[in-house]
Amino acid sequence: MSGVLAPPWSVRSLSEGEAALLNEVFGSALDVSRLRIWSCPILNWTTRRAFCAGGWLWPGKSLLLYPTKAALADFAGSRTPISATATFVHECTHAAQSQAGVNLLWAKLKAGDSDDSYRYALGPDSRWEGLNIEQQAMVVEHAFLCRRRRKTPYDLDAYAAVCPYPVACAGDG
Repeated sequence: MSGVLAPPWSVRSLSEGEAALLNEVFGSALDVSRLRIWSCPILNWTTRRAFCAGGWLWPGKSLLLYPTKAALADFAGSRTPISATATFVHECTHAAQSQAGVNLLWAKLKAGDSDDSYRYALGPDSRWEGLNIEQQAMVVEHAFLCRRRRKTPYDLDAYAAVCPYPVACAGDG
């Protein structure tokens, strides 16, 4: 992975670039001042992937835990691969969900963790509320990638019809 890694066990606030990126994606739906990123070495051997703990590990904050091998010092940096930034956006969707009152632990148990938990289909009758938390995060991640002219399952108009966040606003994408 390109980009500079954060030190193991470090907890940090967002960089200016990350905060600007998330404001572009979520607008006022995500309080970026509450986000913290924890470079957690234990995750290198357990889940091996990032996840959002919401506020249950740190009340009042939205904690994103990253395996140290993937915990970049800046997910919006110029050397950051688009895939790492897209994963960051995905995890921040869970922070927005948590800040809106979603119990992430319960919602994750309901959604599951299989590949099917992340798959979604968009059509004329699709509604944001009809998607589980992982499908919602995938929609936001794909809208982010679509806006950056990457290949995604749907065009920006399809994401705009479902996604409540500014990233999916149809227009110049």
